Amino acid sequence: MARHPYKLEPRGKKGILWIRFTTPDGREVFRSSGTTDRVLATEWASKIHTELYRVARLGEKQRRLWTEAVVAWFEDHSGKRSIKKDQHNLKWLSPYLSHLHLDEINADVLAMVSSKRKAEPKNKRRKKDGSTFTDEPTSQATVDRMMALIRSILKDAQRRGWTDSAPSIRIKEADGADDYRWLTQNEAVRLHKELAPHLRPPFLFSLATGWREQNVLRLMWDQVDLDRRVAWIKGRQAKAKKAIGAPLNRNAMDILLEQRAKRVAGNPWVFPSGSEKDSEPYVRASNTGWYAAQRRARIEPLAWHDLRHTWASWHVMAGTSLRSLMELGGWRSYQSVLRYAHLSPEHLATDAERLEKVARKLHGQVG
Repeated sequence: MARHPYKLEPRGKKGILWIRFTTPDGREVFRSSGTTDRVLATEWASKIHTELYRVARLGEKQRRLWTEAVVAWFEDHSGKRSIKKDQHNLKWLSPYLSHLHLDEINADVLAMVSSKRKAEPKNKRRKKDGSTFTDEPTSQATVDRMMALIRSILKDAQRRGWTDSAPSIRIKEADGADDYRWLTQNEAVRLHKELAPHLRPPFLFSLATGWREQNVLRLMWDQVDLDRRVAWIKGRQAKAKKAIGAPLNRNAMDILLEQRAKRVAGNPWVFPSGSEKDSEPYVRASNTGWYAAQRRARIEPLAWHDLRHTWASWHVMAGTSLRSLMELGGWRSYQSVLRYAHLSPEHLATDAERLEKVARKLHGQVG
């Protein structure tokens, strides 16, 4: 019986089989087969060994794996702000793409992973018996972000010359007027009544300032000046990595004064998780209790980030200019606030009246 030129070694708790061999040009190969089935692992190992032999001896172009493209992409994008989200998406994709060569990732494969992600539940919640359940599907925006990541990696591999072409991945542009959710004032009141007591202060502060979830939860007293009625988001905490100073309206001041009255001496957090000196802030506010309160309040599901959209929407409907809103919200571009413009067409009234005298003069001549 002929000996294989490679070895299969089980590794890890699951016993995943890894392939190990030396190529004709002296390079050592050690890769995971992604399976515990020895027959499948052997078939995959033979395929890899044959391909590398043809590259070394016959001068054929090496076929690159998806995993190789991912590693190369990460080397150039390690400083990306959303890298943790990318890692989550790649972990999800691994069972479907890790064993494929780049030239095997075609439109059919992409359609398959897109449909599977779309069909997967979005938020898993835990019952008292320990089991999990969900009643909300994954959003199209989540699927689109994953597909955009795949497109970026495949385009990067194409620029490296690892693949001749990359399959076309078209992502539908979101409609600026409909790609966010916001609360009416009645909905906000109902939700506030149903929230657990510890969630009410950060909920109200979010609606008063438009700050993002982590900026609210991790607010420290050294970032607040109650005398000047201002608070700051530190540069390392801001999405744009630039410090933001925010004026505090009466609602925000009332919340901070209430939190100061409850403050335990020595605790630096504005919204701590307990009444002890060393109490840390909550990791997340959008937890199981948050979604349960929404169901009790009988409102459509919304994420904590939608409170920022609510704050912006209420501002525009109250007459705040889009330029002022951009500065208050710490957005870097005017484009970011245009999604709220449809809520207040009155902001164009002054510009519309610029032709009033011309129109009257023309009307007089015609009459």
